[in-house]
Amino acid sequence: MKRTLINDLKENEESLISGFIEKIRDTKYMVFIILKDISGTIQVSIDKNTQSELVKSIEGIIAPSVLEITGQMVKSEYVKQGGKEFIPKEINVLSEADALPIDETANIDTRLDYRWLDLRSEKNTLIFQAQSAMVEGMRQFLIQNKFIEIHTPKLIATASESGSDVFEVKYFKDKAYLAQSPQFYKQMAMAAGFERIFEIAPAFRAENSNTNRHTTEFTSFDLEFSYIKDYTEVMDLEEELIIAGLTNVKEKYGEKIKELYNVDVIIPTRPFPRITL
Repeated sequence: MKRTLINDLKENEESLISGFIEKIRDTKYMVFIILKDISGTIQVSIDKNTQSELVKSIEGIIAPSVLEITGQMVKSEYVKQGGKEFIPKEINVLSEADALPIDETANIDTRLDYRWLDLRSEKNTLIFQAQSAMVEGMRQFLIQNKFIEIHTPKLIATASESGSDVFEVKYFKDKAYLAQSPQFYKQMAMAAGFERIFEIAPAFRAENSNTNRHTTEFTSFDLEFSYIKDYTEVMDLEEELIIAGLTNVKEKYGEKIKELYNVDVIIPTRPFPRITL
């Protein structure tokens, strides 16, 4: 059976779900599991009297072990998880976990030592979902406006800009450098007649910036286009690009961002304020 995401479950339809155990509660008559996948959570309810074999199959299991469960989603007014619960017919333990070495109160250094576990939290996952939605909205806007996405070299023979702020690497018997930006290749694409191009890719700058916004390695969103009258056309495009990205973030995750971060996703209106220099 093909797996179904928790948020896509349909009532009384036999389904296969998979995910981490977020919580497990063992009572006198029931075992309750809150199962989480990338789309959401659901309560899995196991009756000890009628489903003793299922209870045995998860004996000793703790969060965040990974389960694969076949069963049906039903509506229940007694369940807090959106009024839905999952009644299992079969449970398969995919991965049995040890006790977690961190919790939400751990300091930042400890959390970064176990970053793959820290990222499981709903707030941290949302950061990457919002980032993905932002890039998706911007990319789609450019494609709809006849831009071509390109992928330029990141190992280059000479420094791409100033020459002083590049990382030197060994390239077989020769020297090479990590690209500071795709600027040179973007200009080549204009000379080639591509007219409108963009790239989303890493950039590397050997700047010893001891801040949380360092530039030694970052993701660069670059675009270039030909046949403009003046710089105001570039500013117009940038405004539309930002609006497109934020609109997609708000549509997909605006409510969740408000719930978890108490922040409203604001869609700016055009024209943006323009300040002379």
